[in-house]
Amino acid sequence: MGSNNSAANAANAANQQQQQQIQRSVASINDAFNTPGRQAQYQQYGTNLNNYLTGQVNNQEAVNARNLKFADARSGLTGGSAAVDNNTQLQKDYTQGLLQASQQAQAGKAALQQSDINAKNQMIGLAQQGNYTGAIPTQVAQAQSAALGAAQNSFNANSLGQLFSGTGQIYQNEQIAAANRAAQQKPIGSIYGGSSTGGASPFQG
Repeated sequence: MGSNNSAANAANAANQQQQQQIQRSVASINDAFNTPGRQAQYQQYGTNLNNYLTGQVNNQEAVNARNLKFADARSGLTGGSAAVDNNTQLQKDYTQGLLQASQQAQAGKAALQQSDINAKNQMIGLAQQGNYTGAIPTQVAQAQSAALGAAQNSFNANSLGQLFSGTGQIYQNEQIAAANRAAQQKPIGSIYGGSSTGGASPFQG
C-alpha cells in the first residue's frame, strides 16, 4: 500500500512540476512577445508603410496633374470652368488616394501584429502540451524577424494600383477629342483622305 502511495505522490509531484514549467514557459512567451521594443516596431512599420504609400500617391498625382495640364491646354480649356472641374476631380482622386494609403498602412500594421499573435499562440500551444520549446527568447526573436520581413516584402510600387481613375478618364477623353479634331482638320484631298477634285489618279497610266 505504501508503495502505491509513493508512486501516486511521485506522479502528482511530477505533474505539478510539469504544470509549473508550462506556466513559466507560457509567461516567458507572453513577455517576449509583449516587449515595448516590439510595440515600437509596430508603430515604426506603420509609419514607414504610410510614408511609402503616400509617396506612391504623390507620384501618381504629379503624373496626372501634368497630363491634365497638357490636355487642358491642347483642348483650349486652360483657365475655363471645365479646367476648374477637371482640377476638382484631380483633388478628389488625390484625397481618396491618401485615404486608401492610410487604410492600407493600418491594415499592414494590423497584419504584422496578427502574425505575432499567430506565432505566439502556436508556441503557447506547444508549451501547454508539455513539448520542449527550446530557447524561448531566441525562438520569439526569430518568429518576429520573419514576420517583419514578410510584411516589408508584401508591398511594392504597384500595391495601390491606379488611383486617379476619374482624372485618367478626363485625360483619355480629351486625347480622343483632340485626335478627332485633328482628323476633321485634315485637307479633304490629302493622301490620307482621298481626292475629291476629279483629277487623274497618280497610279493611272
